[in-house]
Amino acid sequence: MAVEPGSGGHPGRAQIGEEAIAPGPTRLAEDLAAGRRHTRHAELLTPDTMDVGYRLLVSDH
Repeated sequence: MAVEPGSGGHPGRAQIGEEAIAPGPTRLAEDLAAGRRHTRHAELLTPDTMDVGYRLLVSDH
């Protein structure tokens, strides 16, 4: 999948559309300031493991 210009470097961002993504940073800032993020996602603060979907492949070829 090609990355669309203006997508912020992520192909999913181009598919979703900026109007759906734009409110996210503001909402995150508000949740952090009010402490809601820690309450809602406390299990993410001390994970034993985390899979964020990225893979690094290394080859000598």
